[in-house]
Amino acid sequence: MPQMKMRDVKIGEAIMYNGEVWTIFDRHEQMRGNLRTFWQIKLKHLMRGNVVEQRFSPEDNVEKVILFREEWEYLYRDGDTFVMMHPESFEQIHIATKLIPEEQHKYMVPNMRLGLLKIEDKIVQAEMPQNVEVEVIDAPDAARGDTATSVTKLVKIETGAEVRVPAHIRKGDKVKIRVEDGEFRGRV
Repeated sequence: MPQMKMRDVKIGEAIMYNGEVWTIFDRHEQMRGNLRTFWQIKLKHLMRGNVVEQRFSPEDNVEKVILFREEWEYLYRDGDTFVMMHPESFEQIHIATKLIPEEQHKYMVPNMRLGLLKIEDKIVQAEMPQNVEVEVIDAPDAARGDTATSVTKLVKIETGAEVRVPAHIRKGDKVKIRVEDGEFRGRV
């Protein structure tokens, strides 16, 4: 893998740091008085997702990791793997469920597109879309006249998960949900 100076690394690129793959999340050049310039960089671990801050000299050499991103379509869950299909070649692969955070599994709808990040031929991360469109399969009736505040209720979506939505949402409605935290984003 190619070596490069830390001053040449850009946000979004991946580097090898302490034997692990990290992506550059944020970076600032800082100069303190008569001291030398340094880069304050936030690194996000590709597998675990944790973020750390680290200082680097602009002259530090780092190993750049080349990531390939491909769009795949989610088909179904098979035990502790997800079955994915390439939309053009129709090739099917199994990926480990641990590549997607546990709390996001409940928003995985068949035929949704995911981004798979690969280093050479090894899949290292699966990226969920920011929002998913799901159908409400069970919704209790809203209390009449309760409009003084923003009223919400718990509904069940097609994946079996429960989501808090405004009171006007009914069974059969399609809603947009943010995957990160399960927040209602609107009707579709």
